[in-house]
Amino acid sequence: MKKIILSLFVLSFINITAQKSHPNLALTKSDVSYIQSKLGGAPLFDKSLEAIKSDIDKVILQPMQVPLPKDPGGGYTHEQHKKNYNIMHKAGILFSLTRDEKYASYIRDMLNEYAEFYPTLGKHPEGKRQTPGRLFWQSLNETVWLLHTIQAYDCIYDWLKPEERKSYEERIFLPMVEFFMTDCIHEFDLIHNHGTWSVAAVGMTGYVLGRDDFVKKALYGSDEKGETGFFAQLDKLFSPDGYYTEGGYYVRYALWPFFIFAEVIKNNQPELGIYKYRNQILEKALNSALQVTYTDGVFMPINDALKEKTWMSPELIFAVNFVYSNYEQDEKLLNIVKLHNEVSITKAGLDAALGLNNAESLPPFKWESVEYTDGPNGDEGGIGIFRYGANDDQEAVLFKYGGHGLSHGQFDKLTFLFYNQGREIIQDYGAARFLNVEQKFGGRYLHENDSFVKQTVGHNTLVVDGKSQFNGKRSESEKHHSNRFCFNADDVNFQYAGAKESNAYDGVEQHRTLVLVNGEKLTRPILVDLLKVESEDTHQYDLPFYYMGHLIHANFKYTPYTTARTLMGSDNGYEHLWKEAEADLNSTSQITWWNGSRFYSITSNTGENSKVYFARIGGTDPEFNLRNEPAVIFRSSGKSKLFASVIEPHGDFNPTLEYSYGSYSSIKNIRVIYSDNNYSVAEIVGKDFNWNLMLSHKNSDKSKKHSVTVNGKKLSWTGPVAIQK
Repeated sequence: MKKIILSLFVLSFINITAQKSHPNLALTKSDVSYIQSKLGGAPLFDKSLEAIKSDIDKVILQPMQVPLPKDPGGGYTHEQHKKNYNIMHKAGILFSLTRDEKYASYIRDMLNEYAEFYPTLGKHPEGKRQTPGRLFWQSLNETVWLLHTIQAYDCIYDWLKPEERKSYEERIFLPMVEFFMTDCIHEFDLIHNHGTWSVAAVGMTGYVLGRDDFVKKALYGSDEKGETGFFAQLDKLFSPDGYYTEGGYYVRYALWPFFIFAEVIKNNQPELGIYKYRNQILEKALNSALQVTYTDGVFMPINDALKEKTWMSPELIFAVNFVYSNYEQDEKLLNIVKLHNEVSITKAGLDAALGLNNAESLPPFKWESVEYTDGPNGDEGGIGIFRYGANDDQEAVLFKYGGHGLSHGQFDKLTFLFYNQGREIIQDYGAARFLNVEQKFGGRYLHENDSFVKQTVGHNTLVVDGKSQFNGKRSESEKHHSNRFCFNADDVNFQYAGAKESNAYDGVEQHRTLVLVNGEKLTRPILVDLLKVESEDTHQYDLPFYYMGHLIHANFKYTPYTTARTLMGSDNGYEHLWKEAEADLNSTSQITWWNGSRFYSITSNTGENSKVYFARIGGTDPEFNLRNEPAVIFRSSGKSKLFASVIEPHGDFNPTLEYSYGSYSSIKNIRVIYSDNNYSVAEIVGKDFNWNLMLSHKNSDKSKKHSVTVNGKKLSWTGPVAIQK
């Protein structure tokens, strides 16, 4: 396949410079004519265009600000250069559509300012922990600047005088591309969202300047062999079903250069069939990105993720428009277009607006229970998502069992997140970063992102001997992935997933199974968590749950530390956890907390000689960088262990009407009544029900029959997971 595409690629570069016309990127001459002919007939497009015009008309009346760069993220110069590329991009679109020269003049005058000082710049003075740029503290921001600015230049290219074009190309665009492909060559060839932005910016510059060499390197890497570059990004960053290995938060960011550059390639080299590439991987990328959000549109925060990002982000506006326009014009996307209440000023944006205008009824977007594989070949584990209930009160579970996630990954294999009522119930921290807040380390990732957030104890997964998975070494974690065992969401009342992890800790085998199960004796489905650990050596096992809400009750006596607190440990993230209380346990434990209008309980088979700790994030944090949120940590020691827990939503709390009911869990006990290398059985005892949850550890075939004898009674079932009510 690659040889065929490479042959087409080489042939397609014959006379590309001669075919060049302007604009020729995401907005082309024919697009401009098409858009002009439809103005007034697509209200949302007209509204979006008017919003841009109103904004830019105000901006160009103000004094132009093009300062010498000196500040980190969030600082004045950083933010101003971001504003400038957005202003130029929008002004270029307005000039193309209106031919009003005030927009072209503004872009020209701003480019004159950049042409004056850009050749004099060295590396940015605030470049730390990242590849520094010249205009910005990291080169990533510089590629974003170029991607937007080259589109503005493309829009006014024919309007400019030849000597002006010569000046901008020789003093801005060519030096910037040279900088990316020399000083920043590692990032240019990196299979990572930074690399995506870089190749897109360089390739788009090549199409505008008629530089075939730039385009070739952008598509096939600096050595033009195809192991890096844009096609390699599409091959290696996405699994075959479209899951992006850095997670939902970062696919949101990466979709922008992926789709902008794809549209540019389509407009300049349609014979490459970019939207059909790899079985329509770009369409799958958007669909999977939408599915890894909760029902409020927030991206579920696995890996380095900020929880404020939703599918309302501008990147998703472009991606939804381009997918709607270039594929089957799926009407389900129009509900998202309507929610965005904005479209991109492109032909694709107009198509989406026209589709919305002409639709008689809109089928709702449906969040689904779904599994996505991870890795380029789909054989590096994955993630599973369960969903139950209406969008306004949906229970959702994300179970992570894939690869590391590149530089933004965390040591969190076999972790999970749990949502209900439109909010987090069992959370993942996300990332320790205040994006573009200058006072917080210039908006960069904070030290605590490495020392706590990435560490295993910062997640809802097993910690062995107080250490992080792979001893906290990313190079080791990236060599391995968890292994999918089973996933089944055919029955909404009984959804399950299982996965194994054999490499995170030497000599320790883990098999975790999550089951979302409903029953007539329950008011809401419960989440059953079975984590089997096997080792030939004795270890300390910690299992944290980062619950969100206010602790209401515990069914055991504990020692609270009300006048002084100590830390849970000295390293591997434990130094960031305050020990607030602890207890010795010998039987089933249960804690209940309140969140929103509901109560939640964790019932766990802590067993003999176990301990439980109430902890709170925030220790060893002199600059108050971490959120002070609670956790409960169950600790056991031994060789092998089956942690069995039930998370139950229950009851109702209404402080306005001053009532509460159902504040006590209906789960009375969970016991492991059978466990060996082949099978495990957990008994769940409720207020007026008794269930057996049965697992196979070796065979995941859905049709395979199994049986064990427990206390003289034979239990039989079919498939890897079953429940006997």
